[in-house]
Amino acid sequence: MFDLDAFISECRRLAGGAHGPKRVLDLMRASIAEPESVAKAVAPQGPGVGALDAPLFRSPELTVLNVALRPGTVTIPHDHRMWAVIGIYQGEEANTFFKRDGAGLAQANRRTIRSGEAILLGEDVVHAIENPLGAETLGLHVYGGDLLGAPRSMWDPRESREHPYDVPQFYAWSRELAASRKTSARAAAAT
Repeated sequence: MFDLDAFISECRRLAGGAHGPKRVLDLMRASIAEPESVAKAVAPQGPGVGALDAPLFRSPELTVLNVALRPGTVTIPHDHRMWAVIGIYQGEEANTFFKRDGAGLAQANRRTIRSGEAILLGEDVVHAIENPLGAETLGLHVYGGDLLGAPRSMWDPRESREHPYDVPQFYAWSRELAASRKTSARAAAAT
């Protein structure tokens, strides 16, 4: 049975040691091998409460979030400037990875993480995420630092220019991008 407190304690221990990110990834994979057990142990977020509002754990060395992606969620490209281990215990998260290209970004790769799977992102990764399903996606995210206090970047959806990460603007641009994709999908379906 998954124990959230024990998981966080072990993440803290492993993250500070040799090969910390890889060892946290191994722990995450073992933990989410039984996704139903994780879902039972992690309290769902209340209405209007986001992962950034209620971290499961936060310190200068480590942040643990329970992230809920509503159906159709799309984010703009962003970075973390620290390693991250993402484990999905319900649904799936589609990741688009980017590389810097002049003043903007160029798409480099895509990878979908499904329930019971985990991925390690390096410190320099720029990505955007999406929930392509009609149901909620839930994941445990572990970051190798204080994600909520770290300087980060985001890229606007129109010009792909880099900006300092700003939570309200990030969500506004992400909603705008999601609405634009829905409109394009409806137009394509109508033809």
